[in-house]
Amino acid sequence: MLLTLLNHQWKSRYRSSVFQKSLALNIIMGLLILYFGGIFLILGFTLHKVLAELFPGQSPVAVFNGALLFYFLIDLFLRFLMQELPVLSVQPYLHLPVRKAKLIHFVLLKSVPSMFNFICLLVFVPFMVTAVIPFYNPGAATAWLISLMGLTCFNNFLLIYFKRQLSTKPVLTLLFGIIVAGLVGLDYFGVFSLVAVSKAVFGTILQQPWLVVVPMLLLAAAYLLNYYYLKAHTYPEELTVRQNIQVEGKGIVFLSRFGELGKLVELELKLIWRHKRSKSLVTMSVIFLLYGFLFYRGERYMEGFVGLIFVGIMMTGMSMFSYGQFIPSWQSGHFDAILTRRISPYQFYAAKFWIFVPVATLAYLVTLPYGFFGYKIILINTAAFLFNIGVNVFILFFFSVYNTSRLDLSKSSAFNWQGVGASVYIMMLPVMILPILIYLPFGLLDVPYMGVAAIGLIGLIGFSFQRQLLQWTANRFVQHKYKLASGFRHD
Repeated sequence: MLLTLLNHQWKSRYRSSVFQKSLALNIIMGLLILYFGGIFLILGFTLHKVLAELFPGQSPVAVFNGALLFYFLIDLFLRFLMQELPVLSVQPYLHLPVRKAKLIHFVLLKSVPSMFNFICLLVFVPFMVTAVIPFYNPGAATAWLISLMGLTCFNNFLLIYFKRQLSTKPVLTLLFGIIVAGLVGLDYFGVFSLVAVSKAVFGTILQQPWLVVVPMLLLAAAYLLNYYYLKAHTYPEELTVRQNIQVEGKGIVFLSRFGELGKLVELELKLIWRHKRSKSLVTMSVIFLLYGFLFYRGERYMEGFVGLIFVGIMMTGMSMFSYGQFIPSWQSGHFDAILTRRISPYQFYAAKFWIFVPVATLAYLVTLPYGFFGYKIILINTAAFLFNIGVNVFILFFFSVYNTSRLDLSKSSAFNWQGVGASVYIMMLPVMILPILIYLPFGLLDVPYMGVAAIGLIGLIGFSFQRQLLQWTANRFVQHKYKLASGFRHD
């Protein structure tokens, strides 16, 4: 049965029209994997020497063990961004004499041969040979390596479970994210040391190899968690009900108060929530709010203004930039239908504007606690927020008429270059450089806070003239709508 399912999956992929179109991209990705795989392999054989030079007087194995918990947390983060769920079209098999358990096991095991699960071996195995075995017996080193691979696969199945729960129980996934972020935060503020915990855990496995059963039990628990979840959600009746619910949907009562504009906002929110690429962009934008922990730590960095303005623009506007760079390509699949409806271009862009403003406001509020690192972070982020909703949003709209590439919303954003054209890169230049150019004259005159105030004031003026700017955007859309429609009709 396993061979039969593998054969069906191969035929489905090979016969797909997408296979030939993505062949060149797959070749490029394969070459990149070989390139980075070679780098990781070299790193694995030389890492013990690098650690000995960077941490003189400490055992390279102990230093490596101390970084492993951070590695697994980063691994979870990268998987959340880029790893896609293993899928199988189950319905065609459910009426056949095929045990449901076999189908579920196939779906779960299909995720094991993944780049995320095996690329780490290019570092772990050489490091074990060069650093671990010379100081510990081969049995203990093998148990240590099995533990690392067990935790890697544990991450794999744990992330799959929470990604599946994201659509049905978002609160549970949010709680999981808060726990992970909380661990990092507690380490950052010195409540306890993840490095010390990591050294103790993996050092104990080297001293007591029988403890390898603990990672194996965690792996088994994560696998069973996925198994029983899928087993409870693969009935034909439930699949049909879920499909009907997605098609019918429910209106958002609050938005209905705003008439046609509210309906357009509601449709836009449904588009974001129901498709892979838009949801993944939103997820990346939320995670990006932790970006400040990387930049607000250095005292030298905190003394300047240009870098903080750049970070403030990005943190308060990343959600707006990541989604807005593909306007109006999000509607490329039904763009002709939009042109035939009585929807004015002004309403079309106003709906997007009133999605961006609350989202940017929420991002700004979330960044306010960074003010504990320095009061000027609050001032700069406030100015950056005003500039984003008063100027940068209209820069996005200005360049939107050049986005003539069609988007496939069912695909994730990871390694997906569809719709990414020259206009996207050109658009980001004024978005990032313009506020810095506004600040520079004041910085050169040694009145930096006046420069920050100027950025915020210009943003506030732009927001005050939103109606006129939206009308100007709508007029440009009318001039380019047929060019957009022609571009969206071609894959």
